[in-house]
Amino acid sequence: MLPALSRALLLGTLLLGAHVAAQGIPVLPPATPAPQPVPTPPPPADPAPPVDPAPIEPAPVEPAPVQPPPADPAPADPVPGPPAKPVTPARPAPQPSGPLLINVEAQWPALVNGKKTTVPFTRTLTIPGSRVAALRQRGVITPSLEADLAAFIKGLPTQPQDARFEEQWDGWALVQRNGLKVDAAKTRQSLLTALKNPKGVKATVVISGQVAPNRTLDYFASRGITAHLGSGETNYYGSSAARMTNIHVGAASFKDRLFEGKTFSFSQMIGPISTRSGYVTGLVIAGERTASGVGGGICQVSTTVFRTLYKAGLPVVERRNHSYQVHYYDPQGLDATIYQPSQDLRFANDTGGALWFQADWDDKESRLSVHVFGKARDYTVEVAAPRTLSTTPSPKDRLIQDATLSAGQRKQVDWAAPGAVIEVTRKFMRDGKAFKQDTLRSQYRPWPNIFLVGTKS
Repeated sequence: MLPALSRALLLGTLLLGAHVAAQGIPVLPPATPAPQPVPTPPPPADPAPPVDPAPIEPAPVEPAPVQPPPADPAPADPVPGPPAKPVTPARPAPQPSGPLLINVEAQWPALVNGKKTTVPFTRTLTIPGSRVAALRQRGVITPSLEADLAAFIKGLPTQPQDARFEEQWDGWALVQRNGLKVDAAKTRQSLLTALKNPKGVKATVVISGQVAPNRTLDYFASRGITAHLGSGETNYYGSSAARMTNIHVGAASFKDRLFEGKTFSFSQMIGPISTRSGYVTGLVIAGERTASGVGGGICQVSTTVFRTLYKAGLPVVERRNHSYQVHYYDPQGLDATIYQPSQDLRFANDTGGALWFQADWDDKESRLSVHVFGKARDYTVEVAAPRTLSTTPSPKDRLIQDATLSAGQRKQVDWAAPGAVIEVTRKFMRDGKAFKQDTLRSQYRPWPNIFLVGTKS
């Protein structure tokens, strides 16, 4: 069998000869090849079947496999050396956080319209978000936070206060402000838990109990004092220091004061007006002039109490208006003067029970308020605005000599006011209808400007 290359050459020669013959060209016989050494034939094998000649195509070339990149060489064993200094890892920056609220909540016993209930007490200490983030990073209650918590707890009402009436947004309530007992250990644990919780926004001041005051709700309930009956108010702006002192002393007699009786007397409530009682010398109306006297300004208190009991609907037994219109007592027509021992202010107590007075004053606003409470009634009282029926012009200025002032010195002690007749109507209402009414009449003299003129040489 010829090798594949010899067979291919022989086939090419035959084809070429055929082509030449077809063209009329004589064909030369092929040259006799030089004798070649004959190799020893291999052992006989099964003859291969004849193969038709076919075009020779290059064998397909398979792509070489992609070798992975060489792996990093294994680390060499460390070379022994001196021990390295420990490196403190950098503390990560605090993550943003919202504020943390430290809340205290309690319920105090109360009476509203004679029924037992409670009123809430709440207070909150807010820790800003930037500070909370730093505290959470540390995970502990720091000394500064401990100090803030202690100050917050110290400011809580831990001492009981006697029960008293308080004006709420929807009316009056009798409130018993018990002292709050704080569990400091549980409060600190609540705070620490909130700090360790990334989503914690609130810690609680834990209240373990309450301490009752001496005067409780039962003090009022047992006497039937459950309702607000009336309030009066006056303004003392421009009063001297002496006058304000006398107002404070007189009003203190109506600050948390019980009255049990059939006829109320202002003079009996305040007692003697003297320096031993705390009153000082001030200006008083004496006859035709304003003069110095002990207790000047006490009529600010009597006028305020008159308005309180008049609006409460109590019948007037004794009342006298001032000689002239005093600017402290606007609106005019609702004032009451007293002068011991001859002139008093008295009302009949027709409520069928005791009366409870509360007085409050504010020197910054120059306001005095008096409130009265008692047995609930089935009617209300409406006091109309004062009506001026007639007026009289004030007279010319009045000059009064005063030896305590230097010669030629002039000091005004009173201001002009016209004379007037003023009426006030009071109606008693039940189911939206007036079932009774009365009228209060006040007559004021015309009053001049009054000046003291010094005569002391």
